[in-house]
Amino acid sequence: MAEQANGLRLFNTLQGQVEPFAPLDPDGKRVNMYVCGPTVYDDAHLGHARCYITWDVLYRFLTFLGYDVKYVRNVTDVDDKILNRAKERGETPAELAERNYQSFTEDMAALNVLPPDEEPRATQYIRQMLDGIQVLIAKGAAYATPDGSVYFRVAAKPDYGKLKYATQDTALLKKHLDDLKAGARVEVEEGKESPLDFALWKAVPLEDPNGWESPWPPTQETSKGWGRPGWHMECSAMNHAVFGEQIDIHAGGADLIFPHHENEIAQSEAWTGQQPFSKYWLHNGFVNVSGEKMSKSLGNFSTIKKVLARYDANTIRYFLLTNHYRMPVDFNDEALQAAENWVDKTFGKLKKLNITREELNKVLFKTAAEVKALEQGLNLEDSHFSEFLHLMEVDLNTAQGLAILNRTFTKMQLANAQGDYARAMELFQRVVNMMNVLGFSFESLFEGVSLPAAEIHSLYAELAGHQTNSAEQAPETMLEEIVTMRREAKASKNWAQADAIRKQLTDIGLQILDNKDGTTTVEKDGLEIVRV
Repeated sequence: MAEQANGLRLFNTLQGQVEPFAPLDPDGKRVNMYVCGPTVYDDAHLGHARCYITWDVLYRFLTFLGYDVKYVRNVTDVDDKILNRAKERGETPAELAERNYQSFTEDMAALNVLPPDEEPRATQYIRQMLDGIQVLIAKGAAYATPDGSVYFRVAAKPDYGKLKYATQDTALLKKHLDDLKAGARVEVEEGKESPLDFALWKAVPLEDPNGWESPWPPTQETSKGWGRPGWHMECSAMNHAVFGEQIDIHAGGADLIFPHHENEIAQSEAWTGQQPFSKYWLHNGFVNVSGEKMSKSLGNFSTIKKVLARYDANTIRYFLLTNHYRMPVDFNDEALQAAENWVDKTFGKLKKLNITREELNKVLFKTAAEVKALEQGLNLEDSHFSEFLHLMEVDLNTAQGLAILNRTFTKMQLANAQGDYARAMELFQRVVNMMNVLGFSFESLFEGVSLPAAEIHSLYAELAGHQTNSAEQAPETMLEEIVTMRREAKASKNWAQADAIRKQLTDIGLQILDNKDGTTTVEKDGLEIVRV
């Protein structure tokens, strides 16, 4: 495992640089990975797709490298956005949260994102949040206000800001924070010591049905405290309950660096006294839609469901992985159509190999160690798999990894065309393993070709000069007759009609090919439908 630890390098936001990956586990085998999950007040959007596909690839790759990964992704099911949306729609917050959680789960499955090992919900950990807050108060790192709210005292953590500014220099951090306070535009809430202090617990009226009892009653009003947890405290409490005092990887979108992840670090380290709370902090880049930052106000807040209605999961994944995960990515139809063309071509060629599900499972490797052993045994240096692994080890360089995949795919096609089927299958093995590490779905390889039956029937009726009963003839049979009509047009030198038939077939997604042996085939997505 030592060799693997030295090989994998990840960009740690906490240090502002790429660092060798070495887990906290003394044996170097166990990895605890936490990813900030959704706040389930609405349908999941493109930012969620970018985030969870990114960390899905990391999860797959860590597992492939031989690490024993415990992957946890939380669900925020109590939040002002949830409460407001539920009120708008006339349903309970629990009903809204559950419905949107189920919708999110469906979206992740549709994107071929592997489920986490655990998916804790915030409302299940209120007791742990209250316990943690009490510890922070006892240590002087937090204080209750007269209305029953509790705030974290940022001044109690001299290294506050170390994630945002990627430095451990406390003097430099103090200067940054002084500038931040000077530029703060929010009014200091009653009882709050500093504009940088953040809520661990927010008091609400006793009659609010969406609250929990707390040890901090409003002064001179009641003996009973009532409120809801602060967003930042939720993740710290769930991490503490599931993993303990420290974790290896904490990941999420770049928009969470400050204040959410910064506040998580401050309260978690003050709570336990252990540093670091997370050894590695990883963040994926922002999402733009047609050149503009994704925003509801701009009307480009596209949902995953809307994009999946136009493009399949492999297309979305390929498009995202051609960009480095830390860079901004621009969703636009031109780029997605280019990705769709790659998927159609690649999977069409793979489908021509007629691989069964059982045969595919036999060639999929479980670990990188199996790959390296096999590579040495076959001496197949130009399969490029080792180069692919090396690129992935350098901060998940999926863009260059895809270039290696494409190079190996081209060699596979050449070997197949030359009749060297044994070599073609060896290269096929490498291709599908690269794709598997990147999280592509192979389900389309085992699905039948969907033909545009209505369009074929309409074209056949037009060419035959009369209406036909589509129930009486299969689309394949009508295609054979259309090909025969085109052949007759060519024989009579009616080139215009022959070309028109070719164009009409192309317009409905079919390709017509004249072969050297005198036969003609019709293909869809690279697969032969009929031969006449």
